[in-house]
Amino acid sequence: MNYYDYCYDIAVFGAGPAGLAAAVTAARQGKKVILLEKNGYLGGNLATGLPPLSVLDEHGNQCIAGFCEEILKRLEKNGHCYGTRVCPKHNSISNLHADYLKVLAIEMCQEAGVDILLHCEACEAEVVNGAVKQVKLYGKCNEIMVKAGVYIDCTGDGDVAYLAGCSYEKGQPGTGVLQPPTVMFTLENVDHARLFDYIEEHPEEVKFSKTIDQKPGYDAAYFKASPNHIFVGMTVLFERLKKEGKLPVNRESMICINGLNPGEVYINSTRLLNVDATDIRDLTRAELEGQTQIPKLIEVFRRYVPGFENCWLAAICPNLGVRETRRFTGIRRIVAEDAIAGLVPDDSIALSGYKMDIHNGTNCTTVFQTIDKPFGVPYGCLVSSERSNLMFAGRCASTDARVIGSTRVMSVCMAMGQAAGVGAALAVDQSRAPRDVDIQEIRGILRQQGAILSMEK
Repeated sequence: MNYYDYCYDIAVFGAGPAGLAAAVTAARQGKKVILLEKNGYLGGNLATGLPPLSVLDEHGNQCIAGFCEEILKRLEKNGHCYGTRVCPKHNSISNLHADYLKVLAIEMCQEAGVDILLHCEACEAEVVNGAVKQVKLYGKCNEIMVKAGVYIDCTGDGDVAYLAGCSYEKGQPGTGVLQPPTVMFTLENVDHARLFDYIEEHPEEVKFSKTIDQKPGYDAAYFKASPNHIFVGMTVLFERLKKEGKLPVNRESMICINGLNPGEVYINSTRLLNVDATDIRDLTRAELEGQTQIPKLIEVFRRYVPGFENCWLAAICPNLGVRETRRFTGIRRIVAEDAIAGLVPDDSIALSGYKMDIHNGTNCTTVFQTIDKPFGVPYGCLVSSERSNLMFAGRCASTDARVIGSTRVMSVCMAMGQAAGVGAALAVDQSRAPRDVDIQEIRGILRQQGAILSMEK
């Protein structure tokens, strides 16, 4: 066994959208930052083919900028992103190249001076007098001890907060059911023109259940107008195949994300029910079931979906895409009623304009509820109410079970991560706990960094 001891101003756990933003932002403010990641790459779900959603709000107005916008523009400059396009279903989409995103993430960390350690996961957190003293990680028969002034948990599942004994919620109210995860995969040699010609003749294939909000214009003409799109459809086909016992997944439609290479698509259509991704047994079952669903889905696509007759499997994502697990207790908490009302408190450090997108973890249904006006994410949602030097950003932040359906999307996670990086850096500068930093000072720095904190002109 090898043993390593590290001491940093700020330790960020998890290098997905939130962690990447937090680490780079804090390092740019002159702090000594380490970014610790379980995978062998940076980017998390940004590196799976999933595009950031809802950089624009329901009315097409930009509600997220800052770090997220920087990533998209840098990718776009090099031909690795289509930019941001209004979408009648998802508010906006920003299709990107998953593997070039991994490279850009490394470059941004190196430019900022972030130290990176991959292939390690937190396994123990020592707490003394209400503060995290140190976190132990393990990887490849190496034991790593990390001490920091501020710890930022961006693991999605809130692993560090959990190990530090922080309280949390899981699942939907009354049932505890968690949204189902997905194994993403990549197909090549898809004929988009044939698919959209078929949709033009069969517009009923992009009609959805009454629980799913959608504006007019999500049709063949929209898909044909630009390669920057996500196709969600074949609802009539899926319903028929389900009745005939020929559908290998329990879902209402296929989700097909256009790639940047000709004929390439990322598929988000496996469905893994009754899964708690914080339980290693469920996690294993979901990975195995998801991967074995893929050949069955491909066979269905080839046989029944126009344009997929000659497609072939190019890659299976190496990690399960998890929508929901733990949500930790912050000094503030967003509830659905405030989100639906579009409240933007004076302590907001980010906005979310995405719909409340809640996939049922026990059946095929989805709730997709419009947020008319972006709501504010208060700084306190990122600050632990129980550990004085612990923050969290991403889907483990302090919200209720409905709000996570909006805040879990990657654009919002990046905005939260950027704010956590600013708050942590100020806390280190001022020798204060993150909860004691002047929120208006944080907001001022975020504005200087291009973040959008209000829709008011």
